[in-house]
Amino acid sequence: MAPILEKIMAGKEASPFILVKDTLEQSGQVLGLELLSNSPSDHAIILVCAETAPDRLLPLVKGNQKKAIVDCYSNPLGWVKDITFSTTAARDATFENTTTTVSLTLRNIRKATKVITDLITSQRSNFTIYFDSLSQFLIASVPDTFNLLRSITALLTDTSRIIAIHHEDIPDADSFLPDSSSKPQASNSLAHIATTLITLKSSEALRQDQEDFKRGTVTAKEFSYLTVHGNAWDSAVCEVEHKRKSGKVARETNAYHQSTPTGNLTVVNVWDVVGDMPDIDKMDLEESQTADPAANLSFNLNLTEEQRKAKNDTVLPYLKTQESTGAIYYEPDAADDFDDDDPDDDLTI
Repeated sequence: MAPILEKIMAGKEASPFILVKDTLEQSGQVLGLELLSNSPSDHAIILVCAETAPDRLLPLVKGNQKKAIVDCYSNPLGWVKDITFSTTAARDATFENTTTTVSLTLRNIRKATKVITDLITSQRSNFTIYFDSLSQFLIASVPDTFNLLRSITALLTDTSRIIAIHHEDIPDADSFLPDSSSKPQASNSLAHIATTLITLKSSEALRQDQEDFKRGTVTAKEFSYLTVHGNAWDSAVCEVEHKRKSGKVARETNAYHQSTPTGNLTVVNVWDVVGDMPDIDKMDLEESQTADPAANLSFNLNLTEEQRKAKNDTVLPYLKTQESTGAIYYEPDAADDFDDDDPDDDLTI
């Protein structure tokens, strides 16, 4: 069976909101752009640039789809008056041309929400919207960022989707408030509303841990924001949590490999990029691979792709919302003996 990450990248597994969580140690831009490049040809693509220059990001997007760029990078604080927000330009922005650019600031995310939703409703095809960094929006305003995501998800169709990069180690605006400890973290809230959560880890860091495990030593790690082996472009370890429409949650850990900086990503086993597997894990993997209960049977227990899709889309009864409140209705039988007299009449109370 193909890994879930491979199905999502190929578009064979529906996921309206894909969230890629990365850190300074391992960037998620490579995986995010690969997910974006695999968008169907009939999709309109909206690029929301908050930490990458549009002229640098646009050449990295493969495909000939119509594109619109929401530029929140060039003038994030509205200091440059020449490219400040233009109501007329935002209102007239459509997908008539191959590429449309609208400049906004991060000081007013509500206005950005209006522009993005207008861009979505101006075209009548499915769309894919890509955020190169949700963290920049969360630094400006956490509530407005979630209102932005809520407005976009309300316009999602069956095949449209959101792809967003979130830097897990960058604090948001609410982190500096006095009562921040009593509020839910924005990172956890994003993971809750996302249908697919992909957490990236550095393959080189795990490889070093594996070497320490073999030697039976634990190397003291000094604190550092960046390391020599950080942000490897050729591989990374992915922890995937995917929520299907039926309510089932699937989790897996695998990795991706890229032979060249401009090549396609290939989903591989995590030990193919980290190194040799520990003996205990190897025994567990071999046991899980050899112990196949469906093997050597006179009948077929495997599902076809259509059967598996129908199974995953089935909503189980206990997941349905109960519309009625609990109530007990009792109809007495003819043989029931009811005494209308009060049994406590003879008591002086």
